[in-house]
Amino acid sequence: MKKVSVNQLQDNSYIDAPVYLDGKFILLIPEIALKPELIKSLKKWKFEQVYTDGLPTQAPPIANGGSSLPGESILDQDIKENESKEKARAFFKKSVQILDDVFTDFQLKGELWENPIITLSKDIMSEIKNNRQYLLSLDAKEVESEYYIVPHSIRTAIYALAIADFLKLPPHKQIDVGTTSLLHEIGMLRIPPEIYQHDRTLNDKERQTIAAHPVISYKVLKEADFPSNICVGVLEHHEYINGTGYPRKLTGESISLYGRIVGVASAYSAATSKRPFRDEHDGHTIIMELAKDMGKRYDERILRALIYTLSIYPIGTYVLLSNGAVGIIVKTDPKQPKHPILRLLVNENKNPYRDRPTIQPQEDDEVIIERPLTKDEVNELKEYLSH
Repeated sequence: MKKVSVNQLQDNSYIDAPVYLDGKFILLIPEIALKPELIKSLKKWKFEQVYTDGLPTQAPPIANGGSSLPGESILDQDIKENESKEKARAFFKKSVQILDDVFTDFQLKGELWENPIITLSKDIMSEIKNNRQYLLSLDAKEVESEYYIVPHSIRTAIYALAIADFLKLPPHKQIDVGTTSLLHEIGMLRIPPEIYQHDRTLNDKERQTIAAHPVISYKVLKEADFPSNICVGVLEHHEYINGTGYPRKLTGESISLYGRIVGVASAYSAATSKRPFRDEHDGHTIIMELAKDMGKRYDERILRALIYTLSIYPIGTYVLLSNGAVGIIVKTDPKQPKHPILRLLVNENKNPYRDRPTIQPQEDDEVIIERPLTKDEVNELKEYLSH
């Protein structure tokens, strides 16, 4: 293949053979025009040349009677994905800072204002509608806060609002669900941090203190004149429908709707987050664990809403296929929670895919999802693909 200077590439022209970024990584196929954004990105990323056996042309190679192939270059895909991921990451980081400020004011001054919480709930609700895929798949480990309950509360709000959206709750109730989620752990700030930020086994008295946080949260919100349905939702987020929860051992629909939604969302968020005393678990494992308690601890309709929203293989899960290939879940299909859409990364011969196609394996297909990769396997894969 010959080298072609990026400066020679012309906007909206075509090249009649595949174009490669580095001799291996396919950048463009002949049926797709060189977009100005692509050329600009190459220059921004300091790429001085590309590789191809083709020649420039002003029209795609299939001109009369044919049809161009659908799709876009891998680099275009990466640009769009990275932009969406960065947008989700920036939104999450900003949300954490807002809630961190609210909790700090409460901790230092005893002040708790409703307006910034409601505004944040509305913003999360809007971001879920506009950037759902990347917000739900966000890895929040890099976002720091003095209180681990802050990023946990933001993630709980994201999952709870996704559930509320799936259940088609009206907007005002969705805002209430988000507000309940953001404040469901505020009572923890009235507990000594050496207890709730622990990295050791708690004694019985300390466990009883932790178990009091829903009641403490309820009292805090009542004192701050929050609406009663939000206060009750916060009080009941650790109740289980079989009566084994706390603080009141309520059952079934005697637990408020907000309490049941936040309970499911908080359980998923907590289990998939790192804590001072343990590492995080992968989303697939936790979805399967929660499903075992469907109709026991957790409301079946609400837990199904979470599963249909995230799928049993949440976005960002690396999976092994039955033929030995490896892919990553990039999109969920609420109509088929067992069959998410994945991007193939490595083929059955352990060679990276050049074009990284997306597929949606079905139960009767020759190739199906076998299992998620272990943490060690994921690390090995990332190391392999980085070379």
